Amino acid sequence: MKTKITFIILVLLLISCTKKEDTNSFQFESFTFSYAGLNHDNSIKFTKSDTVYFQKKYPEPKENFYAILKKNERNELNKLIRQLDYKIYDSIYAENNLQDGQSYLLNFSKDKTNKWIFIYGDNAPEKIYAFIKSLGEFKTKLKFIPTKKNINFGYLKYNLSPPPPPPLKIDSLK
Repeated sequence: MKTKITFIILVLLLISCTKKEDTNSFQFESFTFSYAGLNHDNSIKFTKSDTVYFQKKYPEPKENFYAILKKNERNELNKLIRQLDYKIYDSIYAENNLQDGQSYLLNFSKDKTNKWIFIYGDNAPEKIYAFIKSLGEFKTKLKFIPTKKNINFGYLKYNLSPPPPPPLKIDSLK
């Protein structure tokens, strides 16, 4: 009888110790989304904590902000991020001859590795643009508070600022 009880307890312990993936947990160490155009250059960083960081780099002055996620916002964010299978996409979607387009950088950090998706122009898959739009809508719901804290957004790898326009051609100086 004692061996049966011991066996049952052991089986229950083993079953309870199996790791189940929590679909409400954040699946990355961090996820950074940066976006830039002629009049703006911003980054937003999501982490495993309930704090979201936002940085406005351009126009000057550079400013940092943070927002605290409520549980339902955290669940919404996790659901949004899980909808994009980031592993299947190329690292770069860039139009070579574009001079003034929007640029986006998605940086997924997990297990000390990074997966980058850099977009400059309009040639990325539509699902990525839909994801970016959803991130923007999510960001607008948050209440950001200014902070003097130095926030590390990591090495963003690509310069998101668009290249300067070509110089004007001048026929002659009068």
